[in-house]
Amino acid sequence: LNEEHIENLIRFSDRKEQLEENTLKSLHFHVNKFNDYCITRNVIPLPLQDATILESFLIKENDRGCKAQTLRIYAWAVAKIHSLAGLEIPYFKTIISARLKIISKQEVKLGVKRKQAVAFSYDHLKFVNERLDTNSLLSIRNTLLLNICYDGLLRESEACNLFVDQIQKVNGLYNINITNSKTDKSLDGSIVHLSKFTSKLLPLYLHKVSAHHGQFLFKRITPRGGKLEKLKLSDNNPNPHDKPISTKTVELVFANTWHSITAHNQSVTFEQHIDLPERPFSGHSARVGASCDLVSAGFDDSL
Repeated sequence: LNEEHIENLIRFSDRKEQLEENTLKSLHFHVNKFNDYCITRNVIPLPLQDATILESFLIKENDRGCKAQTLRIYAWAVAKIHSLAGLEIPYFKTIISARLKIISKQEVKLGVKRKQAVAFSYDHLKFVNERLDTNSLLSIRNTLLLNICYDGLLRESEACNLFVDQIQKVNGLYNINITNSKTDKSLDGSIVHLSKFTSKLLPLYLHKVSAHHGQFLFKRITPRGGKLEKLKLSDNNPNPHDKPISTKTVELVFANTWHSITAHNQSVTFEQHIDLPERPFSGHSARVGASCDLVSAGFDDSL
């Protein structure tokens, strides 16, 4: 690398907030893994003089079980770091793009399917709502989380980062203004209308957590004691100690719901079974399930 290339990377580092946090994490992870591979081959990864080195890395990862979609992320990350430095990988399109197409075609021939989040549908949500324990803060928060994810077709990251001040009450029901989503970076956002059940549960939850004073809607709760995690005071606004729940927490809430329904099905007759997918729910399951329920109800998905 010459001084110009290094200066380009420094400029990017000073302005890295232009990329989403998860995009930065992905970039660092995939570039570092490729760098480790280059070290074993005694090859300089930046600048990469031979695209076949990256191609051999992709083939190795594919043999290890990585799907074409993951390999595309590796290729993107390596090409991105070169672009940020003001560099190009020689013959990237003719070698790397071609190799990715070959791997994709092989997956099609082998019948390899992408794993999509399984659907968390209204029947599953109804099961949760009927078992709400209003004496348990953990039960209230988790039930509210599942309902808002379903009502708004939210991604897990969007649910984690909801603020209390995004909530409004209109004609007796609540809505939430979803801003800075994955596909909408504007501050205007889009309005999500909450159901009657969610609108009844929301004020109960807000009352239970009123002593917290944090900006995030979903508070961190101790998993065993079911109590609010204490928020350290700060003169700064927003409070730097105030943290959102993690996407792992959302994943766990959905997975535990799947296990609860599984246990229910094992304790009742077949006629009382609730249809359940083979794999546990994940953080995007409500988004998938609500979309499927909309189509089943006659909503035109082409709009």
